[in-house]
Amino acid sequence: MRISRKSQKRLLISAAALAVVASPVAGHAQDASSAEERDSEQGGDIVVTATLRDQNLSKVPVSVAAFSQEKLDEQGVRRVDDIAAKTPGVTLTRGDGRNASAATISIRGIASTAGSATTGIYIDDTPIQVRSIGFSAFTPFPAVFDLERVEVLRGPQGTLFGAGSEGGTVRFITPRPDLNEVQAYGRAELATTKSGDESYEIGAAFSVPLINDKLAFRASGYYRRDGGFIDRVDFDRTTREPTNLLDKNANSQDTLVLQSSLAFAPTETLTITPSVFYQKVTNDESNAFWEVLSDPDSSEYRTGGAVPNTNRDRFVLPALKIELELGAVSLVSNTSYFDRSQSAVNDYTAFEAGIWAGNPFYPAGIEARALQSNEQQNFTQELRLQSSDADARFNWVVGMFYSHNKQRAAQFVENEYLDDPVLLGNPVFPGGPTLFDIIFGGVPLVDGRYTFVLDDMEAVDEQIAGFAQADFKVTDKLTVTAGLRVADTRFTADAHFYGPVVGPEVNDSGKQKETPVTPKLGVSYQADDNNMLYASAAKGYRVGGYNPAVGLPCGVTAGPDPLPGTALGGLGLTNRPAFFDSDSVWSYEVGSKNRLFGRHLQVDASAFYIDWSNIQQTVALAQCGFTFVENLGSATSKGFDVALTANVTDDFALGASIGYTKAEFNETVYGGPSRAPGVRPIVTEGDDIPLNPWTIYLNGQYGYDIADKRGYTRFDFQHLSRQTALVPGTNPANGGTDPTIPGRPSSTTLSLRTGIELETFDVSLFVNNVFNANPQLTRARTPGPPGPNSLYTDTTLRPRTFGITVIGRY
Repeated sequence: MRISRKSQKRLLISAAALAVVASPVAGHAQDASSAEERDSEQGGDIVVTATLRDQNLSKVPVSVAAFSQEKLDEQGVRRVDDIAAKTPGVTLTRGDGRNASAATISIRGIASTAGSATTGIYIDDTPIQVRSIGFSAFTPFPAVFDLERVEVLRGPQGTLFGAGSEGGTVRFITPRPDLNEVQAYGRAELATTKSGDESYEIGAAFSVPLINDKLAFRASGYYRRDGGFIDRVDFDRTTREPTNLLDKNANSQDTLVLQSSLAFAPTETLTITPSVFYQKVTNDESNAFWEVLSDPDSSEYRTGGAVPNTNRDRFVLPALKIELELGAVSLVSNTSYFDRSQSAVNDYTAFEAGIWAGNPFYPAGIEARALQSNEQQNFTQELRLQSSDADARFNWVVGMFYSHNKQRAAQFVENEYLDDPVLLGNPVFPGGPTLFDIIFGGVPLVDGRYTFVLDDMEAVDEQIAGFAQADFKVTDKLTVTAGLRVADTRFTADAHFYGPVVGPEVNDSGKQKETPVTPKLGVSYQADDNNMLYASAAKGYRVGGYNPAVGLPCGVTAGPDPLPGTALGGLGLTNRPAFFDSDSVWSYEVGSKNRLFGRHLQVDASAFYIDWSNIQQTVALAQCGFTFVENLGSATSKGFDVALTANVTDDFALGASIGYTKAEFNETVYGGPSRAPGVRPIVTEGDDIPLNPWTIYLNGQYGYDIADKRGYTRFDFQHLSRQTALVPGTNPANGGTDPTIPGRPSSTTLSLRTGIELETFDVSLFVNNVFNANPQLTRARTPGPPGPNSLYTDTTLRPRTFGITVIGRY
């Protein structure tokens, strides 16, 4: 690995910073603490709050994958993609080729890009997932630094976590200040990627008791730069070969995270913890490359975009947690406000040229872009009263939850070249009076620049819910669980959009409300301290919504009869359906958690069957460019997941996580009550939901003595199987399919790490993606007729990356 002098300097500065926060005098205490933590985790005793109270993971009758910060560091986890790859049943998709940060996460096949999210994403007790509004809304994910743990709860969590946790919940839990001990943690890393830029990070956290047992403060700061590996280039319009380099390694990403919290315990029974979490992510280019300009086998990735796809995403999360012990019961209050602002410039040049000219390889000098923004403000208040004695025969929690979530979206699509007379003689564009007159009948661009303007779309989700869950020990070994949540949800939407592609201006608003009920029933049998069996039935849901009006060119009519030849008329509709309801799942799960052979072997296994009904699905009105959401059809998901950890010897440990999911639609559905000849379904009975059916994660670590120090070497192997079954986008029986776009591909990666523990510090060398695998994770075709003028963009894994990591703990 060749490291420049500038990077060597960065690493030295980082190591010096770590030395400040991880004082060498703490070396022996830290070693002992880490050993205890490792032993605890190997025994499956990491403490989680999946049931809103502290429990050992091995005693929780729910399928949960939990990662402490120590485990995340061991496995080299740096972002949510790594967590998803290591957790069976979890699928993460980065499907927006223009925005490198855009991602959706699903659990056990409950996946949808329509309406609200199907997976709950929490930072501590605050849900941050988004509703799909506008054209570019996506959920942010916190950086993986200074986290107490990450919990992945598989299956619906509607009783305790409510709407948005239909398929499961991912919780990022931040550390709290310690009232008695000084703590410090730091991490620095420097790496270089094949044919790409260097990446580096530096982060430090510390916790200090200001008044012993009464007042403590914790703060952390983290900065990471992920170097790019995709070049933005100009290209020859005839040969379609790259010519001038415009931006070397353009797709870099910068992440800044700042956290602080204060723990105040004025009495032995009261603790007040205010906190603030701030994150800013900046992307200089997307992670999609052009096939025609690239050679992945040689790690040569290029994009021919005329405009960089930039993204700025910032959020701040202040929160206040109050805990009051009242003898046999505890009162817990969580108040938070999530404020997010995201903006992007997306390159629409090839997209616009493909639509209007039928050739995405635009003439030199043309630029078209979309200016997009999303804002999100979530106010959340939860109040819980719960029993305090975990050993009591009857344990319970009752609570109230209120949230007011507002999202705003805007988009301005700029293409001032459509009516430029200079283009008339260019063979890429058709001749005639003007291209613009042919397409839009002479309707002018907005402000002489924009073909489409969404200047204000606002959606407000408001809900109030009451919930309760109780565990009753029928015997010392047999426990019955029952829970119920009742919510009142209200949704309002306002939309205003206009421009030549819309036709007459659209200004619309509407409301929708529901009262969903989500019960849970379960039973668990604790045969002994090391073995538990459990079974459960639970319901989950996500709220419905309102469809803003579509443009008149779609075939809107005030009469009773659909207009033939229009997008709506072809579905037997005179207008879009104004409302869509919540959809829901019933999940049935059985599982076991076993600690065998003196806890040298740990096995967590579960099998599930899920019925998903009234599914919110997007109906595309391709002829006029609009969409709406409708409740259409049902699906079934079934499978299993198993995680094993074996302490083969005191020095050698092996781990495996294996999962299988089969999720398919049960019905053939169309976008309306009737259909014109040639109109094809949205999905066909038997279509699979897009996912990787098999997920396999294997790891091993061997420890050994080096002089008077402790060394280790580990491997992490991941395999995702290819989806061979037809999905809605690949089944030729469906509308809008493209046979050139494959289903989810297989992916196999191997990472290696070797290091040494130097009292306070852990220093390791690593290589990720050892075999430089370059699977075609996603493939997209720019609009336009298929054939020699088709433009395909792909995404893949980061190429082989070497690096060094320094971690300090006190």
